Amino acid sequence: MKFSLSLYAVLGAMMAGHSGLRAQELRPWTEYRTVLWMGEKGQKNLENPKLPERLRELGMNTGMVSPGGKTDFYEANGFGFYIENTVNEGLCLKFRSNVTNWGKFINEWMESRDPGALVRAQPLEDEDWLRRMSERVTKTAKGHAAAQPLMHDLRDELSTTISANPFDYDFSETSLKAFREWLKTQYADLAALNRQWQTSFSTWEEVKPFTTDQMKQRIASGKPGPEEPKDWAAVRAVKLNPATARQERTRWNLAPWVDHRTYMDVALARALETFRQAARAADPATPVGVEGTQMPHAFGGYDLWRLAQVLDWVEPYDICNSREILGSFMPGKTILATVFEKETLAAQRRLWHLLLEGDKGCIVWWSEDVIDWSQPDLPLTEKGRALAPVMKSLTTPLAQLFLRAERERDPIAIHYSQASVQAAWMLETLADGKTWVKRFSSYEADHNNHAVMRNAWLKVFQDHGFSPVFVSSEEIEKGALEKRGIRMLALPGSRAMSDAEVAAVTAFAKRPENMLCGHGLAGFFDQHGTVRDQVPEVLAGFAESGEVGMIAISENGASLRIRDSFSSYAGERLKAKGDSYMLKVAEELRKILVVKAPVSVPVEERVRVHRYRAGSQARLVAFERNIEYKMREELAQAGGNEALEKETEFTATLAEPGHVVNLRTGEQMGLTQSFTVKLDPWQPALFAILPEAAEGDVVEKLLKAF
Repeated sequence: MKFSLSLYAVLGAMMAGHSGLRAQELRPWTEYRTVLWMGEKGQKNLENPKLPERLRELGMNTGMVSPGGKTDFYEANGFGFYIENTVNEGLCLKFRSNVTNWGKFINEWMESRDPGALVRAQPLEDEDWLRRMSERVTKTAKGHAAAQPLMHDLRDELSTTISANPFDYDFSETSLKAFREWLKTQYADLAALNRQWQTSFSTWEEVKPFTTDQMKQRIASGKPGPEEPKDWAAVRAVKLNPATARQERTRWNLAPWVDHRTYMDVALARALETFRQAARAADPATPVGVEGTQMPHAFGGYDLWRLAQVLDWVEPYDICNSREILGSFMPGKTILATVFEKETLAAQRRLWHLLLEGDKGCIVWWSEDVIDWSQPDLPLTEKGRALAPVMKSLTTPLAQLFLRAERERDPIAIHYSQASVQAAWMLETLADGKTWVKRFSSYEADHNNHAVMRNAWLKVFQDHGFSPVFVSSEEIEKGALEKRGIRMLALPGSRAMSDAEVAAVTAFAKRPENMLCGHGLAGFFDQHGTVRDQVPEVLAGFAESGEVGMIAISENGASLRIRDSFSSYAGERLKAKGDSYMLKVAEELRKILVVKAPVSVPVEERVRVHRYRAGSQARLVAFERNIEYKMREELAQAGGNEALEKETEFTATLAEPGHVVNLRTGEQMGLTQSFTVKLDPWQPALFAILPEAAEGDVVEKLLKAF
């Protein structure tokens, strides 16, 4: 269908204003929700009189229905429910698409390199599709509004490709027309675009982005292109040399590819916003979101900052810090977890960890795994029996206390730069040559070097007892560093930054009370992926990953240089206590930090500290082993945490003394500034810090403060 410029203008206005939908308009979410994803057998057994009893035995308080499904069972028995997969076309190519067998599709394309295959089965800008799906969303929301569903789920495992698998969607005419209109909002005129891209288009109608193959050929040959690769060995051999890159500007000009990647992120977010608008217009009180999101990536539409602006809730797959990032970008909004564990301890550890991070519920995958539907009394399966005590623990008064408490963060930020994610992916995958398209997200989760850099900085701050936040490029451009009182900023491989970002970060670094941390060619490219003429001296001090370089510097003279890449911290910290160079680096870093932790813990213990306000004066503190939560595509938890899966004992030191109470045991530890913590690796240690001694049930008393 011909693309409507008026529709583009309307959708653009909606994106710019974030719909005018405010979180406070939504129905209050006051309790932890344990949700059972209902499969076909479960939905067919809603009339079974044993089901309510069995769901309560499992610890469930919420169920699932499909659009237009019956909700009588849930309403009659006091259970909540949510609506799943309202948009049944176009957002997830695993279903109702001509490329559902992605592996076969990619294997065939690798041989043909057919440009015709770059047309997405459903363009995200197609007017007819947007209208039909909006009508479906509206009908569903209206039909269920009176029953007050917990939430509307637009789509599970959505993507512009499959998951975050790399592929050059979308080169359909519909999408390319929309892309050109978007480019007109980014560049003053066609001449400006040609200068940025180093192209020679004579009309806007001729403008076409580079494919990934064409971008790699430009890098290999140094010629403007676009050309298809002639020698994949040459592609694999080329590497960015910062010392000579400015003399090879064409070779390292990624703009014709980066701009298209950015636009596809915009296209997905814009479609989601369209559907959220439709749902909220029909049912203003019910939050609208998505399930099964992926890691930050150059493909799939996974710019987590953009997605966070158009969702009321999300259920992320916690891959490469996705949960931490979305938690920073969606304060006050609802985040839920997927439950796939079969063991009690593993489920207990992760779900309590996520509750402490601010999760308001979880979705158990799936009903067929936890209830034996073949038996008339519907007994719980082994997995169901293992999960039941965990589910029940999440709805206790103790859990409710931490759910209601106000989380405290530190004035420490980690840069989230989608432009850097894009540039890093292109540079990292040169070594893959022709097979870059096989770098599926299941592989990328363990091998993306940029993600490792980001995780190293997150973990070192957490190991020091801090609760940092992620800050997006847009937030930095709008002055968030100063407005939010940020004192320390980490640039983990922030290769691509806008002029406004560079100016804001440079001004930040020049204030003597602040500290800049990071590594990896900060600001070397602009936000389009074009080599910058000159980088401010304060940013130029950070060397490329793998070289000796600066990891921390401040105007007051404090600095720290190391001999290895700081990225290795993420792996070394998972080893048993001993002679670890990187743990020693972390201790050296502590000496020069310009922010002191309100609750200090030994770095070598690798303990995560969570802090909260409970009322006007009371504080809550939680300690847990700071393990790596690396969910894989197949919903399996990665290993590697064995050294931290042991009980430990350490001393926690408070910035100011208080009356300490162990909330699990009720032990009154008296007025003190330091106390001993015995930490079980499978569940957090929970404490209250009170202004004066308290008697009786402290949890009950603190809950009354809300």
